[in-house]
Amino acid sequence: MLKQRDRGDWVDGIADAPRADRAFPRNGDTEAVRKRLREMGADGDAFAALDDAELASMSY
Repeated sequence: MLKQRDRGDWVDGIADAPRADRAFPRNGDTEAVRKRLREMGADGDAFAALDDAELASMSY
């Protein structure tokens, strides 16, 4: 997730989340991030951005 900062698209908000949220699962997998987003009451766009980020991370 942290590798995807400054992409210039909607994933930036999710990629910046670890800097703003001490409880964000920095070393967690995508499911841990989904869980944290649910805890924070994130909207559907956040989950869609996470899905995009997950697909992109598979190419790293």
